[in-house]
Amino acid sequence: MRFDRGGAWISVLVAWLIATACAWADAPDSREEGIGQFYHTAWTVREGAPGQITALAQSSDGYLWLGTQTGLYRFDGVSFERFRPRADRDFPASSVSALHATPEGLWVGFRYGFASLVTRDRTIHFDARDGLPTSTIFAFAQTRDGTVWAATFRGLARYRGHRWEMIGPEWKLPGSQARTVYVDPGGTLWVATDTTLACLPPGETSFRVASDKVARVNRILQDPAGAIWVAETDGAVRPVFAATGDAAANGPELKIPAADLLFDADGALWVPTMGDGIRRVPKVRAMAGKHIDSESADAEPFVERDGLTSDYVSAVLQDREGNIWFGSSRGLDRFRQSKLLPAEFPAGSFDFALAAGDNGGIWAGTKNRALMKLDGQTVTFEDLRVPVSAAYRDPDGVVWLGGPDGIWRIVKGKLSRFADLPSEGGYSGVQAIVRDNAGALWVSINRPGIYRLADGQWTHVETFPEFPKGSSPLSLMTDRAGRVWMGFARNQITRRNGDKVIVITATEGLDTGNVTALHEDGQTVWVGGERGLGYAVGDRIAMIQSLGEPLRGISGIVHDSHGDLWLNAASGIARISANDIARAQHEPDYRVRTDIFDSLDGMPGTPAQFRPIPSAIAGTDGRLWFATTSGVVSIDPAHVRHNATPPPVDIVSVSTEAGTWEIAGPVNLPAHTQRLRIGYTAASLTMPERVRFRYRLDGLDDRWRDAGTDREAVYTNPGPGRYTFHVLARNEDGVWNEQGATLDIRIAPAFYQTVWFALLCVVLALLVLRVIFLLRMRQMESQLRARLHERHAERERIARELHDTLLQSIQGLTMRFQAIANRVPAGTPLRTEMESALDRADEALVEARDRVKDLRTYVVDLSDLGGALEDVARDLGHDHPMAMRCTIGLDTEIMDPIVRDEIYQIAREAMQNAYSHAHADHLDIDIEAIDNFVLSIRDDGCGIDPAFLTAGGKPGHWGLRGMRERAERIGASMTIDSIPGSGTRIVLHLPLIEACPRTATRSARWWRRVRQMLVGMP
Repeated sequence: MRFDRGGAWISVLVAWLIATACAWADAPDSREEGIGQFYHTAWTVREGAPGQITALAQSSDGYLWLGTQTGLYRFDGVSFERFRPRADRDFPASSVSALHATPEGLWVGFRYGFASLVTRDRTIHFDARDGLPTSTIFAFAQTRDGTVWAATFRGLARYRGHRWEMIGPEWKLPGSQARTVYVDPGGTLWVATDTTLACLPPGETSFRVASDKVARVNRILQDPAGAIWVAETDGAVRPVFAATGDAAANGPELKIPAADLLFDADGALWVPTMGDGIRRVPKVRAMAGKHIDSESADAEPFVERDGLTSDYVSAVLQDREGNIWFGSSRGLDRFRQSKLLPAEFPAGSFDFALAAGDNGGIWAGTKNRALMKLDGQTVTFEDLRVPVSAAYRDPDGVVWLGGPDGIWRIVKGKLSRFADLPSEGGYSGVQAIVRDNAGALWVSINRPGIYRLADGQWTHVETFPEFPKGSSPLSLMTDRAGRVWMGFARNQITRRNGDKVIVITATEGLDTGNVTALHEDGQTVWVGGERGLGYAVGDRIAMIQSLGEPLRGISGIVHDSHGDLWLNAASGIARISANDIARAQHEPDYRVRTDIFDSLDGMPGTPAQFRPIPSAIAGTDGRLWFATTSGVVSIDPAHVRHNATPPPVDIVSVSTEAGTWEIAGPVNLPAHTQRLRIGYTAASLTMPERVRFRYRLDGLDDRWRDAGTDREAVYTNPGPGRYTFHVLARNEDGVWNEQGATLDIRIAPAFYQTVWFALLCVVLALLVLRVIFLLRMRQMESQLRARLHERHAERERIARELHDTLLQSIQGLTMRFQAIANRVPAGTPLRTEMESALDRADEALVEARDRVKDLRTYVVDLSDLGGALEDVARDLGHDHPMAMRCTIGLDTEIMDPIVRDEIYQIAREAMQNAYSHAHADHLDIDIEAIDNFVLSIRDDGCGIDPAFLTAGGKPGHWGLRGMRERAERIGASMTIDSIPGSGTRIVLHLPLIEACPRTATRSARWWRRVRQMLVGMP
């Protein structure tokens, strides 16, 4: 890693970003700028905000902790939060003097004898009652056995067994004060007292004196070579103990009043000072024996006028992602390594036309500077002080340059003028240059057509009908087959092979808009433009689809040795892996993933879209170079810094319209929660702007939600229940923290959302339904009863009408006919026929009277069904004597009255048929109820003609048909078995619940009533 001042390193400003305001007390200002290979970010505290930052630490959950004179703060890379214990008891003091992160938690030391241990679940406070001395705590350290040591103004203390104790004389530690304490990677404890530097190797119980020639020490640190260094407030920064155990007297000495010190991953020494900013000494071990002061060129300064928040810097820390943090009297400063290395061209240069030079160097022409050559970090100027708008390196290594004043070439580092431009006027510069396999130059100038230079003669080619009218190429390329590719505005490419010209437009799949980049990668020709990226497949173009934002404004395409494709686009430098390219070429619908390097990585501005292009080249050493309108950066594809640290995820807040809720175990929210807001963060300190999140609320979400960079999830009307919130995060390089963070949330139901309320509603609904059901049944019973009464009354009315009118009239006619017959002499044939007719009339009257009698005797008490049937047999037996047996196997009073009435009618009709037509001697009636209700009527008479059974009864008679209709009405099945001369057997089957509902269960009776109510019938 390198940090070159170069005499005026503000002039190598890579970018200036206005970052979002940070929520630190009075919302400090944040500013960011790229300087050299570092990117510096400063959070400046406004007036009234916390005072000087006195200590820095990073906890295991990734947070950066800041100890200040007014309290403790933590930082997740985006916002600052003042930390207060969750319990009612606040910190015992506010002025923080020391911080130290351990696996158990964060130790916080205060002035005047207080300490606190901050864990995830609670904060424990310590004071004199716990054995802690009543003096300032300067530093903490923890040895391998878990013992925590504290350097205090009154000596060295250690914490074990949940209690502090002071180190006594038996430990042989010289001095009365402990200024600082440190544990090296080998486990040795180092203590700087007011007189000496002492050490305690692992397992020993007495200190050894390492050096008694130290001033007031602020910090002890081991360098990468194993030497122990000290930072002295009133002395120097120097090594005092070598790895071999000998004094490191031959080491360099920095006469800098240091407040702290740090060796970064590259071995460079960073020194914060109390009033003189920061000093950085690269490769400090190579300076053994040297004496370096704050003005030495070997100590690179960074002070307030260079962008530092303050010259009074008191703390330094390198986090686990490699960022270097400084705490000052007015804010916080961060230095992170930039992925893009800026080329240190002079400030104010713009519109860079680039071409690769030899040995990894590059040539750069601009509109306002002389031609420049960059070797490493050294810039030299050539004797060419005219604008250069196009640059090109041909396959032979010759560099061609073009501008309004002519064409130049560079052969083996030697610059020479090659040709003047054509004499025609009306152009402002050279747009593109390319050389074909025959050695001729093709030059696009700002006028229609294209110019060809061969054998010293210019040829203006503008007669091709395939050329867009009035246009000149924006980009040129010669492929390996010697064909010249020309990209034009408005979505057109021409490919020239000798005299043959192929035109490629939207019809052939081209959809890049203005074609501003052409590049050959092996056997593939890539096409870039304002609307995207494509590649040539024969005479067609296939477009590449990308995830996220589409690739736009591409004006430079290069590839690296791994086959990855790099694009200089409007959104920044985009990298597409070789695997994604191969997959996209085989799967047209596949969307490639792009890695973007933008202003956060040190990209200055945006690439040119017209001239000079191409804006990306590959150096001969494999480094890639990208130009924008205001600067040039490079990147080594083989050594791109990758952040492999997954960002720790934390859920920081839960709030509703009722307020903010403490996160300590499951969060219990009240009923009627309408808007749930869950705040979360990821302590990624390198590039928090690119940290992305996804979350899911089990119970509501059936899939992960992509939150992008948002750090809050909002749910509207989540409803009562138990939920689990999950959140995951990934860092700027796509490394996901798959474990994430979870939080259980319980939302209480309103009284009407509880189970007991729902059960109560069900019970009430059932009660209402029962009341409605009973009312309906009563209504139906009343209707049925009224219908029965109507039926009985109608039968009686019909019987009266028949008796009083029809029968009386027939009787009168019969008597008159008899009187007429009496006038006819007896014995005459006429008298005989008349007597016969009168006999038949008497028989009809008798039968009619019997029917009228039946109608009037229908209304009988059927509670005793057996007795009613015996009465019928008794009445019928007067005219047709027959032996009758009736066996009843149940109490007929429990039968359904309507069903019982129908059964009576069926049995009565069967008995009448038996008495009137069967000429039987015996009649047996059996009623039983076991699984079903069964009525059996059997006689030993002459039987029924099979033809009548098949036809449903004798023509003109309705007895059998009426029996079947009555059976169907009550849901019964009836069978009639009859053999002429062997009698007749009628059997009726009916479900027992229909005949005797009171014998069924309550639920069965309820369901029977429901069915009756639904169909509106018994």
